[in-house]
Amino acid sequence: MNAYEIFKLLLSLDLDFKSFAWLEGNELSEFEILLSVILTQNTKWNNVLKALENLKKAGINALDDLERISKDELCLLIKPSGFYNTKAKRIKDLSAFIKADFKDFQDFRDRVDRAYLLKIKGLGFESADSILNYLCKREILVVDAYTNRLAKALGYEFERYDECREFFQSGIEKNQEKLCKLLGKNCELYELYQIFHALIIEFVKRYSRGKKIADEGIALLKSLG
Repeated sequence: MNAYEIFKLLLSLDLDFKSFAWLEGNELSEFEILLSVILTQNTKWNNVLKALENLKKAGINALDDLERISKDELCLLIKPSGFYNTKAKRIKDLSAFIKADFKDFQDFRDRVDRAYLLKIKGLGFESADSILNYLCKREILVVDAYTNRLAKALGYEFERYDECREFFQSGIEKNQEKLCKLLGKNCELYELYQIFHALIIEFVKRYSRGKKIADEGIALLKSLG
């Protein structure tokens, strides 16, 4: 079993995966994607969207805009996302690092790497990989709680984040053309990883009962052999 087979199965289930705001070509700007990585920590996505809408209404659309407002003002704007004091500090710190170490936002997108991001307080593997994939368009799959729940349902327990990520990336690159045909469009590898992540989230949401995947979902996964 590899990720290509899992990807194919999830595609066959008519999951509603195309509406995620962070997918390639959907409505979030690059700046919003960057902030959403921090805002989404320990909260629901709808709360993130409310915080992003507040920022947009306040004219906070770039790193320079973050510099001109105080931490307290930022806290009020992102309050819907919860833990707003911590998140405001992390957003301010991340913005300061980017402005200090890169020429501009484009330079950050082009040159930042995982090691750099992981040195920033508040950014773990999932957050760093989200920035690399969704913002920087790097060929790396984001692994989250949904991915781990699916792995357990498949009978896998991974000790390290990267072990889980490598398992769910296996077989995707060499079957890129086949997956594009199934999707009915040409996709870069980084975009396939975005779609796969969205499919995983939707599958786990649909077939979970509590924190475990229900028997119906398990039965579908067993069809993979």
